[in-house]
Amino acid sequence: MKRRLLRAGTAAALAIGIVLPGTAQPAQADVGSVIGIIKEIYSLYQQFAKGGSSGPTLQQAIQQIEAAIQSAQNAIISQIDRVAAAGVQACATSAVINFADINALTPDNLQAFALDTTSCVTQANSLISAVTDKAATDMLGFALNTVGPLALMARTKAGLSTPDLKTVLVGGNNTLVTALLPDCQHVDESGGEPGVPHFFLWECTAYNGDMGAAKARAASENAATQNTSRAVAQAVLPGLQS
Repeated sequence: MKRRLLRAGTAAALAIGIVLPGTAQPAQADVGSVIGIIKEIYSLYQQFAKGGSSGPTLQQAIQQIEAAIQSAQNAIISQIDRVAAAGVQACATSAVINFADINALTPDNLQAFALDTTSCVTQANSLISAVTDKAATDMLGFALNTVGPLALMARTKAGLSTPDLKTVLVGGNNTLVTALLPDCQHVDESGGEPGVPHFFLWECTAYNGDMGAAKARAASENAATQNTSRAVAQAVLPGLQS
C-alpha cells in the first residue's frame, strides 16, 4: 500500500513535468556551493573572452574570480581533498591557493604558474579517461573544472595561447558526461495492477545514491547527477566549444 501511494504521488508530480531528485544518500553539504562557484568562474572567463564593451577587462575578470574563490575556498579545497590521485590533488589545491596572488607574480613566475596549472588539467584529464571507478572519476572531474578556468586565465595573462587547453577541457568534460551516467530503469508507476492506467517513468540512480525520476530519460539522468561533476561538465561545455 505504501509503495502504491508513493508511486501515485510520483506519477502525479511527473504528470506536470516535475523532476524529483532522490536522497538515498545525502549529498555532501558543500557540493552544491562548489558546483555553483565553478560554474561562476567559467562564466566570468567566458564573459572576458567574448570581449566587447560590456565584458570585464582582464584585471576585472581576475578580481571577480578571486572573489568567487574566496567566498567558498574551504569548500573547494575540501572537495579537491577527496581526489585519490595525490599529484592531481596537490596541483589543484596549489592552483586555488596561488591564484589569489596572480597579480603579484613576476613575468617568469606567471608563466610558470600558467604552465603548472595547464599540466594539472592535463593530468586530471588523462586519469579521467583511465579510471573506471565512478567516485574517482567524479572527484577528478571536480579537480579538472576547478583548475580549468584558472589555467585559462593564467595563460591569457601570461600571453600564452588557450585553444589547445580548451580542447583538453572539452575532451575531459565529454568523458565525464558519459562516464558518470546513472543506472536507469523504465518503470511502470501504476505497478501493473489490473484496471490502473499505465504510467511509465525513467527512474535513475547515480553512483552516490542520488535519484531522479522523470518522463524523459535525460531529465531523470540530470536530476540524479546534479550533485556530481557531470552537472558541471554539462554546464560548461557549450561555452568551451563556442
